[in-house]
Amino acid sequence: MSIEPIDSPTFPDHTAKPNDSPWLRYVELLAALVVIAMGVVILVETRDIRIPRALTVVGPRDFPRAIGVGFLVIGIWYAIDIVRNPPVSPSADSEDADVEAPTDWRVLGQLAIVLALYAGLMESAGFVLASSVLFLGTAIALGSRSFIRDAFIGIVLSSLSFLLFSEWLGIRLPQGVLGGIL
Repeated sequence: MSIEPIDSPTFPDHTAKPNDSPWLRYVELLAALVVIAMGVVILVETRDIRIPRALTVVGPRDFPRAIGVGFLVIGIWYAIDIVRNPPVSPSADSEDADVEAPTDWRVLGQLAIVLALYAGLMESAGFVLASSVLFLGTAIALGSRSFIRDAFIGIVLSSLSFLLFSEWLGIRLPQGVLGGIL
């Protein structure tokens, strides 16, 4: 009696083939240039923001400037990466998302409802409560079932954001029903 080796099963090749089209490189470079252009526009438009004389440490221009510089750095870095590195075909494990999976319209609909609710609650409920509802609703739509944890995280993050904007940056956000507390 002889033991024959078992052949390993064959699986279809799901790795993407390299795209030999030169247009792909041009489109990638165009995307990098758009990011660079957005950074330049943000930096140019930031000059129009008025700064009160009393503000000397952190002004309303600083945050947009940081965003503009970030866009410039990322755009330039991306452009250099495109020029220096040849295109590589992705491996089977290089993407987290399945591009061939059908669109989950239920989740997209839930997210649209949560965003509409956020817009509707902003003035009446205030920034903190509306943002907490946005966080919780988004977490639920994306599959989380830890409601208490998500509600707590939403309240903490939105409260910290409110304090950052109102106290540090001097930007007034809607207080809503929490007006007396905040």
